[in-house]
Amino acid sequence: MCCILFGRRLAAKVKALTRKVEHLSRQTEHLTKRVESLENQIRTGLVAIPELIEYFEARTGRKVRVGTTFVTLEGVVLATAVDGVQLREASGDLVLIPFTNITSVQ
Repeated sequence: MCCILFGRRLAAKVKALTRKVEHLSRQTEHLTKRVESLENQIRTGLVAIPELIEYFEARTGRKVRVGTTFVTLEGVVLATAVDGVQLREASGDLVLIPFTNITSVQ
């Protein structure tokens, strides 16, 4: 009887540890992907800013005002990339704005 109880407890502990290892493996995968992404950004100099990507993707086809380190631009969002946004100004000119130069958006 004692061996049966010990076996059940051991099996329960093994199951709990297995779940924990699986959870830690998923976390490790996620962190590995983040590190690889950050290393790539450092290597290429292209900075991904998820908040700006989401902001501009949600406004594709709509007019926005973007403040940069040099000038404030207005235009319609045409495309969003990992590192910047493309606008069409009222004059018809296409402008590519790197996220690293953006200081404000409206």
